[in-house]
Amino acid sequence: GSQAALRFKILLHGHPHWGAFGGKMKKLLLFFVPFFLIGCASTNISSFRNPDIDFSNYKKIMVYGNSRDIDFRKTLEADLVNAFTEKNITAVSSIDLISPIKEYSSEEIQNIFIENNIDGYLSVAVVSATEESAYVPQRSYTNYRSQYVNGKLTSVPYTTTSGGYSVSYPKASFDIILTDIKTGQVAFKATANSEGDEFSDMKTISKSLAEKIAEEYINLSSTKE
Repeated sequence: GSQAALRFKILLHGHPHWGAFGGKMKKLLLFFVPFFLIGCASTNISSFRNPDIDFSNYKKIMVYGNSRDIDFRKTLEADLVNAFTEKNITAVSSIDLISPIKEYSSEEIQNIFIENNIDGYLSVAVVSATEESAYVPQRSYTNYRSQYVNGKLTSVPYTTTSGGYSVSYPKASFDIILTDIKTGQVAFKATANSEGDEFSDMKTISKSLAEKIAEEYINLSSTKE
């Protein structure tokens, strides 16, 4: 609240009674400010489960980040593996077993699944990814600081201005499909929409998405139709 705002104001501008030491402290604190600007993202997911497929007893799943951007694919698959591992579910990255520069026949793909004991194949496809922008209105605030004027401690007003600029933030939507390897049927299908803040990027989106997918997987696998 107001106390937090005051602390941040002091962090940026220094305290009026810090004096010469305050200048050094201000520089020191400003050095640490960027570390607080960590991006975050949120994800909403909607899903439908196939009542004929029980995936609660899957031993291992393969995750596939369906994106033409190989760097993002690696990031997404790594985040998915981590998210499922935290839920005590064994997951492997498809890029470690299926090369993106090699053509495979359906039989070869099926053999890879069998050789690696894959029960389910989770595909996460990027439907859209955009950078949205928003304008932050300019605002002025009057503050007061104490200083000595003609030997007397006096409150002196000063004005600070914020805003007056635009910020951009990432948004993306995804299609998620879990396929049962044994039957070839879709075990569940979902859509997800993710949005980050002005300090985030698609890697931030990836982590939020992966955590939400793993959470939804657990919820759906424990649901009895």
